[in-house]
Amino acid sequence: MRGQSRTRSLVLCGLSIALLSVGAFVTVPVPFGLMPFTLQTLAFFIILLILTPSEAVIAVVGYLVLGALGFPIFSGMMGGVGKLLGPTGGFLFGYVLAALAVGGIRVFMERQKIMPQSLKYRLVFDVSIILAACLIFFGLGTVWYSFNMGVSMGAAAVACVLPFVITEPLKIIAAVACATPIRSALGLGVVSQHKNQSES
Repeated sequence: MRGQSRTRSLVLCGLSIALLSVGAFVTVPVPFGLMPFTLQTLAFFIILLILTPSEAVIAVVGYLVLGALGFPIFSGMMGGVGKLLGPTGGFLFGYVLAALAVGGIRVFMERQKIMPQSLKYRLVFDVSIILAACLIFFGLGTVWYSFNMGVSMGAAAVACVLPFVITEPLKIIAAVACATPIRSALGLGVVSQHKNQSES
């Protein structure tokens, strides 16, 4: 059973890396700043809601490693370390930090047996952890952009946050709406995730 669980986790991590890559390919320039509009954050939100905390971190780190090695899986079909260290690199590293933070919250709640069981409270929890993730990667991305470009934090916020004030809430709604049926289809309910986490 453990071997099957690990194989399942590897498959889910691989599919998640592919999902992040495909999301990055959908790129639409914004009127100002260097930050393009992509579907990658939607993919990231879904990953946070479906995978176990460790799987989510592995998937995000694996995505960054492959991109750093030169695979053209970052936005604009680009790859390489230069993309990670460029003006928008803070958002990519922010994914890792957000996955770690959200994963820590989930592990704590699971160990304390206070994870929401009803659908209504689970939806509230899902929205809450995505909002927490947004604060982390948008915060790190804005600070990184400010130092990298030599602009003020206000100017960085205009370039990195303002263009996404409308689109990100829509992605959050879409991610939460998709997460429940996907979890059900994969047999990854709250209890199942906790068991998988313990077995791994």
